[in-house]
Amino acid sequence: MERKTKLITTLVVIAVFTTSLVAAGLIIYLNTPSLTVNGSLYFNDSGEHHGGFEMAMQWNITLILKENFGQLVVTPEPGYSCNDVLLKWSYSIGGFHMSEQNITLTIDGHPVVLEFVENDTIWNRYDDHYISSTPDLSPTIFPGFISHYYVELRLAPMLL
Repeated sequence: MERKTKLITTLVVIAVFTTSLVAAGLIIYLNTPSLTVNGSLYFNDSGEHHGGFEMAMQWNITLILKENFGQLVVTPEPGYSCNDVLLKWSYSIGGFHMSEQNITLTIDGHPVVLEFVENDTIWNRYDDHYISSTPDLSPTIFPGFISHYYVELRLAPMLL
């Protein structure tokens, strides 16, 4: 009987300890501040940054992170005819890491590197942004985009 009591006591202590660890971890996670970064997602069907035989569109994006994980939310613009090309509006972000030179992350499991661009010579309006574009950024990460499309993902500057 004494052996059974010791076993039950040990199991109760382990359960209380494990529950306490999980609760502490959850409290720490919920109290960790999240980071919100804004940017844009541009695409066209020409395969080059300036062009678009039939379609070109740009959307606002919001990257919401908690530690190294989060969501990338694309905001459709009402009334634009190319909104229906993009078939998904929210993407899972993992492995987020930012340095002064680049941002690395995964978008729905696809690795992406956004390079810091001090002087934007393509559009002349995205200085000091983190940018990734075709061919380094595959259009097929975004459902609805075909492999020959041009796509550019930009994140606005933020404090390290």
